[in-house]
Amino acid sequence: MREKLLAYIWKTQNFCRSPLLTTDGRKLVVVKPGHENPLAGPDFFEAHIQIDSTLWVGHVEIHVRASDWFSHQHQHDTAYDNVILHVVWDDDIPVYDASQQPMPTLSLSDFASKPLIEKHEKWTSQKGKWILCADEFHKVSKVVLHQFWDRLYVERLVEKTSLFQSWLSLSKNNWEAAFFVALAKGFGLQFNGMLFAQIALSIPWNVVMRNTELISLEALFMGQARLLDEPSSSRFFNTLKNEYTYLQHKFKLNPIPEKVKFFRLRPPNFPTIRLSQFASLLHNQPRIFNRVLEANSLEDFYAIIDAKTSVFWETHYNFNTPSKKRTHRLTKSFKQLLMLNTIFPFLFHYYSYLGNSKKDKVLDWVRQLPPEKNNYTNGFAQLGCEVQDALESQACIQLKTTYCTPKRCLQCAIGHQLLNL
Repeated sequence: MREKLLAYIWKTQNFCRSPLLTTDGRKLVVVKPGHENPLAGPDFFEAHIQIDSTLWVGHVEIHVRASDWFSHQHQHDTAYDNVILHVVWDDDIPVYDASQQPMPTLSLSDFASKPLIEKHEKWTSQKGKWILCADEFHKVSKVVLHQFWDRLYVERLVEKTSLFQSWLSLSKNNWEAAFFVALAKGFGLQFNGMLFAQIALSIPWNVVMRNTELISLEALFMGQARLLDEPSSSRFFNTLKNEYTYLQHKFKLNPIPEKVKFFRLRPPNFPTIRLSQFASLLHNQPRIFNRVLEANSLEDFYAIIDAKTSVFWETHYNFNTPSKKRTHRLTKSFKQLLMLNTIFPFLFHYYSYLGNSKKDKVLDWVRQLPPEKNNYTNGFAQLGCEVQDALESQACIQLKTTYCTPKRCLQCAIGHQLLNL
């Protein structure tokens, strides 16, 4: 028996409650089990417990063994003085309250659902399963799954707000500046995302707004990325270098300490290509956040974030080696990644901050995007769960990484349904 499982049984009240008796034989009625406490202190607050004819209001503490009360040193902690019920699995020794009276104790081993406990123990003891409930996942109702997808996606969005909030703080609550950093991270994708964000953070937003010519933006981004450090015979390189040297001196800019990465990237994702596209986008849309706020459909977003590299990069992937001519315009799939991982999460945070109901529209837009193809969606597809859209594919990632892998079945809506079938 694990304490988390015992707390879950108490929270869900999944045990026989008629008749329910304390360990000393008194009649016990759970009027309200209390509010679960995720922080230090008693496990449940403001419970309403009737013992015989007396109604008690206070805290509930959960332990596997009654003796854990002493091993956890609760007898010396005044936060536990208002505990009105000690819920245990094994009542191995008597426990006394602050007034040295016997603590009312409920031993759930006498009342808990044995099938639930056996199923949970079976799940947590097995090895080699992609997720613990893999054998029973097909039993999950579509209603539960659909509702849980929405909750999981919102959880995923909320997790990203801490990063957005830190950028807002650095920019003194300038949403345009913070969006500039978020968009830079999106252009950097997985390998260079945080480095691209550092590049954006290293350039004050007012500097960007004062230098919206394509050559200036490209020079700023390439220079701050330290892509202009090594000399080159390329005429375009030297044009950028001269422009960057002037801007760096004028605005007292310091390039990021770590160089951007090329290793293991396909040429279209080289930082040279992505930074040029990013510069082009801001050249075409200097107030891009305002444009994004005006968008009313996916088609609007596709149009707003349309961009291609400057002419030089149509025949180069680096400064020194020519390549076959190709127009490097942002692809539809890349735009979808920007919307899914950057634009929509940022908009959700912005509308949540304002208390604007338009944040619900963000979820509608995400549902209009096609699902991602990755190990997470493939894994759930093998369990019979076909992912329909991008919201559900993002929810799959959240489910696997936040609930399944750390074995948080007791906090999972799917685990809750399957445990109680």
